[in-house]
Amino acid sequence: MAGAERIPLTDHVADAIALLADVRHGEVVPLDGEAVGRVARGDDRARVDVPGVDNSQMDGYALASADLRAARGTEDSGPAAGAQALTLPLGPTIAAGDAPGTLAPGSARPIMTGAPIPDGADLVIPVEESAEGRFASALVADSGAAQSEFAERAVTLTPLSDEPGRFVRRRGSDTLRGDTVLRAGQVLTPARIAHLAACGLGDVEVEARVRVIVLSTGSEVAGPDAAPVDGGVFDANGPGLAAALRAAGADVVARATVPDDAAALVDQLRGLVAEHDADLVVTSGGVSAGAFEVVRHAAAGTGVTMAFPKVALQPGGPQGIGTLDLPDRRVPWLAFPGNPVSALISCELIARPALGAPPRTRLRLPVQLEAEESSPPALEQYRRARLLPSGRVRLIGGASSHLIGSFAAADALVIVPAGIDVVRDGDTLETLLIPGGES
Repeated sequence: MAGAERIPLTDHVADAIALLADVRHGEVVPLDGEAVGRVARGDDRARVDVPGVDNSQMDGYALASADLRAARGTEDSGPAAGAQALTLPLGPTIAAGDAPGTLAPGSARPIMTGAPIPDGADLVIPVEESAEGRFASALVADSGAAQSEFAERAVTLTPLSDEPGRFVRRRGSDTLRGDTVLRAGQVLTPARIAHLAACGLGDVEVEARVRVIVLSTGSEVAGPDAAPVDGGVFDANGPGLAAALRAAGADVVARATVPDDAAALVDQLRGLVAEHDADLVVTSGGVSAGAFEVVRHAAAGTGVTMAFPKVALQPGGPQGIGTLDLPDRRVPWLAFPGNPVSALISCELIARPALGAPPRTRLRLPVQLEAEESSPPALEQYRRARLLPSGRVRLIGGASSHLIGSFAAADALVIVPAGIDVVRDGDTLETLLIPGGES
């Protein structure tokens, strides 16, 4: 994990994923509102065909295309606009949920949307293509009645087409039994939840929520209930990281601040972990090369095993990764830099994949610039940006890691890879889409 030279971001992310491997696990949740936003832990397959039977796409009349062709005096199927009207005797009505039954030769059966197609029928003529243009009210009581009771009743149709399969939804046309309908790593959206339910699933295994403690370090940092002293700042990292971790699927069980006191840091973390049975510690600040780097000082004592790799990343190069060592277990610890943009980008690029959150969408987009922008060639740089209606992306704010306002306005991060020292107008770069800022 450690090293004197800068390490690639991918290597550090791999270390973070390995660190959290033992605390991540699955849990089964029902397919309801609580499942939305959760991440699937494995693949799931459809238990049934969807639809389960051939059924009607329209309210209308189920009949055989051969009967229509016979009435027209042709063997060809297809559009029949302008064809003469034809009258067919009616069989019993079929409603959704009824048994399909059989279509008597030369007849039609009233059928409702979603109702099963009867044996012998191969198309549906919409009710609008009947002489009345609507169903007779008496049909409402006809569902399931015997064919012979309706032998004298008839319908006059002027079909626009006698194409077999017209307005018939085929069994399995949406999903076949055994199809993979959810893959590991996918987010459960309302549409996916509805699809899973339609396929016969009642619950699904998802990533359990990792229980996280978020701690902002620094004697200058004031919590929400205290005003900062001269030269101090309000705690932006705590609320920001807590929100980002929750968005990544974690359960933030405690959030606090701690001054630049290594013993106080370790004591507070031990107490919070024990109180909340936490799985992970995430801190901000105290990992750089200054004289008051409290996480580094804590790692020099007992009870903390921590490495401080320099990652080839801007912002967010100084990182800490290790464990808070308790008598009965070691609790994973990710230590991020203290500047708010560095902390949030570290959480985005490192904590999200380590928690099993799905990757963000990445696009290659041309950059719109008014002047050239420099980039440190030894680092992979992430620049805040806005997507434009033109399909281009515009950098906003500067590269400095304290400019949280420009991050709040961003809906993308433009990735300037290592090896590039200048970005010019029109350059095409990989762009990471993030939750949007101002419209």
